Amino acid sequence: MSNEALDRAHIADLLNRYTWALSDRDWSAWVGVFTPDAHVDYSTAGGPVGDPKTAADTFGGMMGMFDVNLSSGSNLTIAFSDDDTAKVRSMYTMVMRIPGADGAQPTYMQASGWYDDTVVRTSDGWRIANRFEQLVYVKPA
Repeated sequence: MSNEALDRAHIADLLNRYTWALSDRDWSAWVGVFTPDAHVDYSTAGGPVGDPKTAADTFGGMMGMFDVNLSSGSNLTIAFSDDDTAKVRSMYTMVMRIPGADGAQPTYMQASGWYDDTVVRTSDGWRIANRFEQLVYVKPA
C-alpha cells in the first residue's frame, strides 16, 4: 500500500533533481534520475533519442556553447496507473546565454515546452522510465 501524498512529493523532488542537474550540468546526477533501461526522446528540439547516458553525452557537448543555462519546471500533473507507476506531465522553461566575443553583448535564448513522462518506483526511489519532450518554442530572450 502506498502513501499517495508522499509519492507525489517524491516524484516532484525527482523532477526538481532533473532540473537542477541540467542547470548544473551534472550529467551523472542527470542520468541518475532515470531507470537504467530508460528511453528518452528530445527529437522535437533537435536532441537525442535513445538512452539517458547517450543523451547526457550529447547534451554535454551541445551545452558547451552556453556559459549560463537556467532551467525551471512547473505545472506538474501526476496520474497513478498503480502503486508503482505514474504518468507525469510538466512544463519547462530554459534560458541560455551565449557569451559575446571580445566583450560584445551576450546572446540570450529561451526554450519552453513540456515533458510527458512515465515514472516508476524502483529500489532507489522513483525514476523516469520514459521521457518525451515537446518543444513549443525557442526565441531570443
